[in-house]
Amino acid sequence: MGDREDATTLSPCPPPIKLVGILATTTTHPISSEDDTQSYDDDPYGNERYSEQIAASCTNDGIVYEPWRVPPTVEALERAICHANERLDVHGILVFYPVADRLGNATSGKTYKCHQTGVYYRSLDDYFRDLVACTKDVEGYCRKGLRIQKPEVQDNDVRSEHIVNAEELGPIYPCTALAVYKILESYHASATAASRLFENITVTIINRSEVLGLPLATMLSNQGATVYSVNIDSILQFGPSGKVQREHASTTVEKCVRSSTVVVSGVPSTAFKVPTDWIAENASLINVATDSNFEEEELCDNPRGITYVPHVGRVTVAALEYNLTSLHRNYHQD
Repeated sequence: MGDREDATTLSPCPPPIKLVGILATTTTHPISSEDDTQSYDDDPYGNERYSEQIAASCTNDGIVYEPWRVPPTVEALERAICHANERLDVHGILVFYPVADRLGNATSGKTYKCHQTGVYYRSLDDYFRDLVACTKDVEGYCRKGLRIQKPEVQDNDVRSEHIVNAEELGPIYPCTALAVYKILESYHASATAASRLFENITVTIINRSEVLGLPLATMLSNQGATVYSVNIDSILQFGPSGKVQREHASTTVEKCVRSSTVVVSGVPSTAFKVPTDWIAENASLINVATDSNFEEEELCDNPRGITYVPHVGRVTVAALEYNLTSLHRNYHQD
């Protein structure tokens, strides 16, 4: 056996990239796809199904995925996150949110303060997001000052300095927002190299969460789009100039949708639907909700050139793996 063969044989293989998924649940095993009743009763947000989808994709791509199911208590979640932070063989951490409403009345009346800023967290989910080490945060939530903050609204204006630019987030963007951005890029990105990718495109996003709506609005507007961000109590406009302002009360969701080339909706309600007759010709519709926010049967029979994307799960998993490998490359290689 020659020297080259000896070297090849004896060279140790690099350790695999490992992702840990932390689920607050009383379930001790994955929910079977054959038991739909159990999945709805014990998995209202589809976290177990999403975890199984991640497991299958990671296996195919040579990534180790470990789902850690912990009791739904603050202490158990804290221990799991801190343990994953300390493990040298763990390169990425994914906490399945929301967790606050899984904890029952144990946290009723309690508040949690950020030790760095002295500011109380708006929700228990925010507290857990900041426990995850930035070097392992595959969702990019815990940016320690770089995470996108909700805009501070004053009358009809929003101080633009309270909106974090996408460039400041580094390479890690929330997976769902990144997935939708990449889908829209494939349909609508400008072919003109000199212009921003979404120049002169109007988008309505019916969701303003930190998981989807807020980062996506920031990313698209930074690339030239005019974005209407719709929440339950307000409509904000993210302009391509970087200015964010509150729309007047006369601006309705219908008006926003009718003027939009793209409509993205992620409302967690079976009752909410965007009326088909609001949608412009040749528009692109992206559904991010578990139950579609669009009238799917009407869209199938509609001849107006509408493009409908009913699910983003597979692209979201791809975005998750992209973030994981980016973290591994940036922080975990010798």
